[in-house]
Amino acid sequence: MNPERQLEELVSLARDKLGADAATRIAQAAQMAMQFHHGQTRKIDGGPYVTHCLSVAYTVLSWGLVDDVAVNAALLHDALEDAPPEANANQRILQFNPDVHRLVVALSKIRNLQTGAGDLPATYRRILGAASKDLRVLIIKTFDVYHNAETLSVHGPDKAKNKASLSLIFVGVARRLGMITLADAIIDRILPLLMPVQAKQSRITLDNLILKGRASMNQLSQHLRQILGPNLAQDFVIEGKTLSDYFCLSEKPGTGQLMRVGWPVYRIRLLVEDDDAAWRVLGKMHALFGPLPRHVRDYMNAPRVNGFRALTSRILWKGHPINIQVVRKHDDLPNRMGVLAEWGVSGPDPNKYMRLLATLGDSDLRMSEVHTHVLPDLLDIYTPKGDRHTFPFGAVVLDFAYLVHTELGHRCIGAKVNEIPRAADYPLQDGDVVRILTAKNGWPQRSWLDTVKTARARTLIKQALKSGRSTLHGINRNLSGSFQVTSLTGADIRWSTCCLSIPGVPIVGRLSEDGLWIIHRQDCARIQPEEWEKGHWYLSNTQASLYVSLNVEHQSGALLQVLELLARYEINGKSISGKSRSGELYTVGMELGGQSPETLGRMLLELPQIPAVREIVKYRWT
Repeated sequence: MNPERQLEELVSLARDKLGADAATRIAQAAQMAMQFHHGQTRKIDGGPYVTHCLSVAYTVLSWGLVDDVAVNAALLHDALEDAPPEANANQRILQFNPDVHRLVVALSKIRNLQTGAGDLPATYRRILGAASKDLRVLIIKTFDVYHNAETLSVHGPDKAKNKASLSLIFVGVARRLGMITLADAIIDRILPLLMPVQAKQSRITLDNLILKGRASMNQLSQHLRQILGPNLAQDFVIEGKTLSDYFCLSEKPGTGQLMRVGWPVYRIRLLVEDDDAAWRVLGKMHALFGPLPRHVRDYMNAPRVNGFRALTSRILWKGHPINIQVVRKHDDLPNRMGVLAEWGVSGPDPNKYMRLLATLGDSDLRMSEVHTHVLPDLLDIYTPKGDRHTFPFGAVVLDFAYLVHTELGHRCIGAKVNEIPRAADYPLQDGDVVRILTAKNGWPQRSWLDTVKTARARTLIKQALKSGRSTLHGINRNLSGSFQVTSLTGADIRWSTCCLSIPGVPIVGRLSEDGLWIIHRQDCARIQPEEWEKGHWYLSNTQASLYVSLNVEHQSGALLQVLELLARYEINGKSISGKSRSGELYTVGMELGGQSPETLGRMLLELPQIPAVREIVKYRWT
């Protein structure tokens, strides 16, 4: 599309939705964007690159983000990355509007200093950190992803699939913010790139089922007119599902799965005036058609985490199950557009999204942890008072405890689930009633990180571990600021590979951010010893095997040199495995025993001195 034509349509829309003054500011920002991207073209059609910026801004505004700062940021979101240095984009945007500048900085890629390419994890963390203070960052980025998804095929199958998988992170975010229509639109665009064969087959199956059921839906609509009336439903909609309804995000970031397409392929949305009418309509539907067991949910009074409000159920018609939603009229748009539906009224209520925002605000989060947080909540768990909380599949008692209160999680030792005592790692089931059991001196252990499912629980556990109050297996810390190594096989010890700490040598240590105790030699060149605690060896059990992984050069006799060293120390190889790492190296993993830890340690120090051994990748005592 012609940029001038796009600009004219954007300014006209802004004048209608935001007023003349805001439209003038948007026109100024658009002119800057045209200057910053002058001469730049898009790969898809060779057209001016600025058409992308104009499209994102128009979509942001037309979909409900009626905020001129957000629209201006959408226009300029690529300016800091792409504008030539002489354009002085950073200073000009700052002078134009500091709030716009703040959003644009958050949306700009962080470059890897070595490669010059975008540093995705660092960029992602910056976007999420900024979003914890201003939701507009996340919304604009999601619309940017939505528009880019339309043209991903230009990159070729492999690169397009990779970019599509990255878009899934923002599908989860859009769903969690209630922007279901936007999430579905992104899925529709990227699914043929993510899984082309499966998506095509599923599309054919879904279209056939919808076509097969259309006649019976027409008959059903005649029966549904019985529930229309002054004190009942004001209107109803029968709609077929789309492939996005069958697509679920997987636990691994950037992946998802397409569920088997089958009934129900239709849903009925019944619009009512108020709560009383909603319950009357639901009762009427059940009386006419009968509900299917365990499918009745009151999300009207206990909304889902993303703000969805409705009474939901499932009926059987002509032998096929059909989902029904009874929705108050004023909830219909928010159920589909989420946070966007509130912008033009009184502004969004951040409290509805605090669980998400509190998680995003933690700068130490990995992408996988935030991804876990935006997975759909599919388990309804209740407190003894009847309060409902929702969790992803696999959530355990600890997840529930941390959601209720931080201290409750820290001191959790188990729970009574449906009045039956259960351990803290007990997996919850839909409909469970949970009462947490605590101990006064309870405190998180690092092993909990491998147990919990939710990002909130993992974040709070990590923060608690940083305090140093947790018990460290294999380490005794003294009030004097020193420590003792009491067990080589302590699960909470991380042995540094740069200096190879072995029993008997002077050592130092300190707590890592993830609650592990890191040990270095006192003379290690990579640390400042005065910043670390001094350690002593106090081993009560000297029986241990050593596992070591090392990179060895591809050359004749390389492995023989390693085996000769083991033979000289009369060390037994319990297991030896190897795999190719690159054209020049292969990685060898060995579990060694038959000698004292001191002897194994001396052998370990000699390993890097073998000419064919490039480096020690890791080692641990077992």
